Amino acid sequence: MGNEHRRAPHQIAAIYLVVGMFWILFSDRILTGIAPEAAQLTRLQTAKGWFYVAATAGLLYWLVRRYALSAERAEDELRARNEELCMVEEELRQQLDEYEKSQFELHETNQALRASEERYRVLFASNPHPMWVCDLDTKAFLEVNDAAVTHYGYSREEFLAMTMRDIGPAAGSPAPGEGAAQARECPCLKPTGIQCHRKKDGTLIAVEITSHTLDFGGRPAEVVLASNVTERIKADEEVRRLNAELEERVEARTQELQRANRELESFSYSVSHDLRAPLRHIDGFSRMLVEDYGERIDTAGKGYIQRIRSAAQRMGCLIDDLLQLANVSRSELEKRQVNLSALAQVIGLGLKQIEGREDVTLRITEGVMAFGDPRLLRVVLENLLSNAWKYTGKRADAVIEFAVEEQGSGRPVYLVRDNGVGFDMTFAGKLFTPFQRLHSADEFEGTGIGLATVRRIVERHGGTVWVEAAPDHGATFYFTLGEEEHLARNSDKEDGTTQ
Repeated sequence: MGNEHRRAPHQIAAIYLVVGMFWILFSDRILTGIAPEAAQLTRLQTAKGWFYVAATAGLLYWLVRRYALSAERAEDELRARNEELCMVEEELRQQLDEYEKSQFELHETNQALRASEERYRVLFASNPHPMWVCDLDTKAFLEVNDAAVTHYGYSREEFLAMTMRDIGPAAGSPAPGEGAAQARECPCLKPTGIQCHRKKDGTLIAVEITSHTLDFGGRPAEVVLASNVTERIKADEEVRRLNAELEERVEARTQELQRANRELESFSYSVSHDLRAPLRHIDGFSRMLVEDYGERIDTAGKGYIQRIRSAAQRMGCLIDDLLQLANVSRSELEKRQVNLSALAQVIGLGLKQIEGREDVTLRITEGVMAFGDPRLLRVVLENLLSNAWKYTGKRADAVIEFAVEEQGSGRPVYLVRDNGVGFDMTFAGKLFTPFQRLHSADEFEGTGIGLATVRRIVERHGGTVWVEAAPDHGATFYFTLGEEEHLARNSDKEDGTTQ
């Protein structure tokens, strides 16, 4: 197409040259023959000139237009070819970009693969636990790490000439062929339990095996991690032995406690039957001496007899308190919801009637509920309220309060507060120990058993008891009743909210 365009000017010039030469050569001769006269010849020459100009102009127009159309078609075709080439170039550029991108990704993947292989190689080689790669079917060692060489005592060359059966006995190892089938069914990390291996020196060790299937040089294999658990198993056996020994000791201790409880029951029976009768006799005969022979006994003798009766009566109260303390430890708990406010009201009214004191102000919070044994909780309130009543005896404006507070966790804390004589908190630790008293019997009567009984009952309910006091500022006794009581209380609150 380019050569044709380059030849076009030459072709046009050649055509014009040939036509002009023929016209000049033949036109004058033809006119001379047609018009011999000069005037007529002149006119014909003029007409010939005009005809020549018009003919050559038309011929040139046709030739140039033909050339222009051909050039335009060639240009259009060239433009189309150029567009096709641009599209092809763009496709090639995109393919080149994709190729470069894939090459970069392939390079990155290869780098990551090499890094992963290097990490795995380092992990395998430097792992402190024995590791090896073995064939799934034959169990032949294909690779071992340094820890396996050190731990088992075989050299690397010796390992690579052995199979896993050579370090047996290995009870539980799959038979030849079974390992490959199992691994193909579940190609994942799997613990295979504890096995018994033999080291090169003949020592038997317990190892915990964990394995993972992989392709090793085109063959199915598994990488195995062996952890020596010999010492752990020995420790477990020692723990089991100690637990068995502890259970035996607990059983023996339980039997001793059962014997002690039986002895305590026997002692309680003796106290209630064998000691009460002599005490009643002492008190009764002393009273009869005063009544029947009072005139013969002087004042000093009557004083002695009164002291004998008082001692016998105190001994009777002490025996009653001891029996109550013993029964608290032995009796089964029968827990249910208890209205402590109602119990406190009944106990307070009883104390007023017995003591005949109308100057005592009782402040009892209404609706205080607890979950526990009603009989034992009554004993707790009786001891705490009578204690408060006793130590406010010298107050003209005595105030005794029963209420409930809540700890941060929402657990209820019950309290009995008084404005009595109080005491120094330095000696508070003695209060809940049997027979321990902070005041003499001449100041305030009592046996020293009541608060010990309170502590025993509260602890049987899973709670705690404590006291806060100051001399001449009264005392406040607090107690809780354990998690079970707290849960029961919350359950009741939720039921009430739902209703």
